[in-house]
Amino acid sequence: MSMYGVYLVDDDRLILEEITDIVPWSEYDFELIGSNTDPEAAFDEILKLSPDVVFCDLKMPVMDGNELIRRLKEAGCKAEFVMLSAYDSYDSVRAFYKQAGYDYLLKPVDVEETRMVLEGLYVRLLELKPDENDADVMNVAGNADGFDKLLTYIENNYGERLSLDSLSKQFGFSRNYICKLFSKNLGTTLMHHVLDIRMKHAAQMLKDSTIPIKEIATMCGYVNTLYFHRVFKEYYGVTAKEYRDGAGD
Repeated sequence: MSMYGVYLVDDDRLILEEITDIVPWSEYDFELIGSNTDPEAAFDEILKLSPDVVFCDLKMPVMDGNELIRRLKEAGCKAEFVMLSAYDSYDSVRAFYKQAGYDYLLKPVDVEETRMVLEGLYVRLLELKPDENDADVMNVAGNADGFDKLLTYIENNYGERLSLDSLSKQFGFSRNYICKLFSKNLGTTLMHHVLDIRMKHAAQMLKDSTIPIKEIATMCGYVNTLYFHRVFKEYYGVTAKEYRDGAGD
């Protein structure tokens, strides 16, 4: 299967280098085909290279991210767009999604959050550009026992580093096949299912133990404790401490 092309736009060269280095692009069949700190130069390159996905900074001089995306779409660009920003601005997010943007990541970029976005993009692109050579994707109904074993493995190992790549090797399924299994049987993606499992166990430990929240985060597979706090609050509507104190009842 061919790789999906990714183009990065950010006016900060250090941010571009960081995203290039820390994001596990190849695990989800993505490859970086270009980047630029100048949005006007990026506009021309994106139209020339035709990437499948564009990761674009929101706040840039001369042309901000929303303006760049608008111009690209008007010029016929068919890429999926992911906005990068250090600003959690409702108005900017609303403008982005009005242009049918795919997703939105806050900087500094967290690897686990990016994994979820990449998997979602992978599934979306797989549906838009199916790989006819991947024969096992065509029949996802004939391996219920294998899928049950996969779900049991995730339940028992939710604190480990789980990814499409690692589970593909563990169970002998292609990554495409795993995506189709989760979509058909659970209506979700692998990483969203893993998040559900982790949040369930985190909430149980907060209620039933005095284990420090930092340790609970680690036990649930989150190396970045700040990211765990953010995910937990988004998931339950209260902070982990508030949940432990009874606000989640």
